[in-house]
Parts: sequence; structure tokens; C-alpha cells
Amino acid sequence: MGYKTIKKGIIINALWAIVSKLLSGLKLIIIGVIVARQLGPDEFGAYSYTISFVMLLSVLAEFRLHNILIREISKDEINTEKILGSAFITCLFFSIIGYITLLILVNFIEEDSELRFYILIYGLTYFFQTLRFLRAFFIAKFHNKTIFKIEIIVGLLVLLTAGIVSLYSNSILLYILIRMFDLLMVSLLLIMFYQIGFKKVKQWKFDKKISKELIINSSPLVLSSLALVIFQQFDQIMIKHLLNEYSVGQYSAAVSIISLIVFIPMVLTDVISPSLIKSKINSKSTDYLKKLQLFSDYITWGSIILCILITFLSPIIVNLIYGDKYLDSIEILKVFTWQSVFIAMGAVAAQIMIIDNKHQVAYIKSLAAGILNIVLNFIWIPKYGIMGAVWASLVAYVTSSYIAHFFIKRYKYIFFIQTKSLFYGLVNIFNDLKTINRKNDD
Repeated sequence: MGYKTIKKGIIINALWAIVSKLLSGLKLIIIGVIVARQLGPDEFGAYSYTISFVMLLSVLAEFRLHNILIREISKDEINTEKILGSAFITCLFFSIIGYITLLILVNFIEEDSELRFYILIYGLTYFFQTLRFLRAFFIAKFHNKTIFKIEIIVGLLVLLTAGIVSLYSNSILLYILIRMFDLLMVSLLLIMFYQIGFKKVKQWKFDKKISKELIINSSPLVLSSLALVIFQQFDQIMIKHLLNEYSVGQYSAAVSIISLIVFIPMVLTDVISPSLIKSKINSKSTDYLKKLQLFSDYITWGSIILCILITFLSPIIVNLIYGDKYLDSIEILKVFTWQSVFIAMGAVAAQIMIIDNKHQVAYIKSLAAGILNIVLNFIWIPKYGIMGAVWASLVAYVTSSYIAHFFIKRYKYIFFIQTKSLFYGLVNIFNDLKTINRKNDD
């Protein structure tokens, strides 16, 4: 297979993945816009608070096997059924643990009985998402087109349902049920397409040794992701308790827009990682390091360019999407958008750690940044209001995704890759594009 054919296959697969994630992100943003416009900032704040509370423990419930599974399936195609069977049982076990933990936590923290009810209902999605690890299978097999088909089908169903509900009801519960329906349908279609295109689920086999290895390998990522979710979602919980639901609504409006931007670099890191794994195995170490640097360059500068656009267009974007009830979100969005650069850099770093099998202590930097975020929130929210939460979150992302790598010996090389991307990334991208053009001409 020639260079052009391989390159074309990777690009097409990446495009399917990007479009799939964009569809998923657009779907959630459209639902968010419908809910925000129908309910207003106060009730939209209650809705967002419910989603955020449940997402706090979603990392534990899903146990974040995704990246490890991509690596393992890419390397070992012989034992795929054992890997999938072990992943399913592992995810089911942690879904139960996650929901029990949620039940205890919500009764300890939340005094409002109506919000407690919403949270416990939406928490059932932990079980719906048990099969979402199959995304990793399709990514590892370069079948992102399948994920695209699923997103199209589910997106149309969910948006049609949300549109109909918005005509007849303004119930928070109904919109929560729509989000639950979304997650349930994605999982059902993942299993359906797997059975149609590959093998039957009954061929999956649970292997205690593989399950143990998956848990051991994923545990650092779970701790790291838990810290990441804390400073992605805990802000909204603290804003609700330290300020009010109206502020949560304004904050959530800006977060929803940023979520769409973050999808692109996040999905690119997933899509490119299988080819990087194969590159590490098959090519010289200098070639592999060069590819890592370019990987970081493209993701970092793609995010920076998006952020510049969002910063200048934020007044138009907020007014167009949410209307004049959410004008307080404009300043939030201008600062918030720069988090996406460091989220992207963090996603690149995480993939490098996994490929190089150096992810075991990644949780240290994320945990430290999560604690920093909580402390800054307690100090800055009472003093600066919503913007205190925005700046606290930005500082936490810069610390976790970039600065912390310098102080952890095994990750210092990642710090230098990221620094080169920030200062010389555009030059590297320009040179790489010239090289590609020359090869295409040949």
C-alpha cells in the first residue's frame, strides 16, 4: 500500500471521526439552546447543575477504559473478544459502584428534594453507558464511519423529540429524560452495529487477568480524569451553592459553546493515536519523535486559531444562540475559550503518555490542579462572582495540562514538546505541509 493511499485512509477516517464528534457536540448544544431558551437562566441553571452533579462520578462509573482499549485492540487483534468481554464486565461493575456513590453523595450534599430526584434519575445513565467502550473498538479498527452513522440516527431522533417536547412542555424532568434517551440510544446502536459488522456479543469472554490489567492500566487515567471532571463540572456545583442557579445558567451557556470547540482536538487525538502506536512499533525513534512533535503542533495551533475566532465573535455567538437573556455569558466566553487550548494540549499529553506507557502517575498533576481549582473557587467566587470561577478553572487547566509536566521527571519531555509547539509550531506545520505537497507532486 503506497504512501498516498495510507495517508488518504488516515485522513478519511479522521474526517469521519471529526464529523461524528461535531454532530454529537452540535446535538448537545442544540438541546442546551432549546432548554436555555425555554426555561430561562434560573431553571436552565437547575438543569445544568443536575447534569454536572451526575458527571462528577461518570468517570468512576465508566472507568475510562476508552484510551487503554484503543491501545490494546490496536496491538492485539487475536484476543479482541476477551478484551471486549472483560471490558463489559468491568464497566458494569463500576457502574454499580458509581451509582451507589452518587446515592450517598447526593443525600449528603443536596438539600433540595426536587434536585435530588433529578440527579438520581439522571444517574441511571451510568448503566446506559456501559457499552460505550465499543467506541474504542470502532476507533481502533478505523471504523469511525460507523460512529458517524450512529450519531446521525440518534441526533435526528433526539432533536426531533426535544423539538416536540419544547412545543408542549417546559418541564426540567422531560429535558433530563431526553438526555437519558440520547445516551441509551447511542449504546444500543453501538452494540447493534457491532453485531451486524463483526461478531456476536455471546462470543465475548470474560478473562479475569485481562480485566485486572485493564483496571490497573486505567486506574491512573481514572484518577486523572476524575480531577479533570472536578474542574470541568465542580465549578457549576460551587456556583450554585455560593451564588445561585441564575449564575449557573449563565456559566453553563458559555461552557456549552466551548464544549463544541474542545470536541475537535479531543477526537483528533483519539483518531491519530492508533497510527502513532504503529509508528512507534515500526519506525525509528527519531521518526516517531518527529511525528509526536507534529501531532502536538497541529492540535495546539488548531485550537489557538479557533480560540482567537471565538474571542472576537463571542458577542455575536451568544446573542445569536441564546438571546438577550444570556448576555452575561459574553465575558465568560471570552476568557473561557482559552481553556480549550490547554484542554487540547492535555489531550495530546495524555495520548503520548499512553502510547509511551508512562501514564501511571498522570493523576498527580490532575489531582493537584483539581485541588487548586477548588481552593481558588472558594476564594475567588465570593470575591469576583462568576468570573472568579472562570479564572480559577483557566489557572487549573494551565497547571495540569502544561506547567505540571516540567516538575514531573518522566513527563518533562512532554513539557518541551508542548513548549516547542507553542513557540515554533506554526513553522513546523508550514514545513510539514511543504513536504506533503512535494510527495503529492512526486
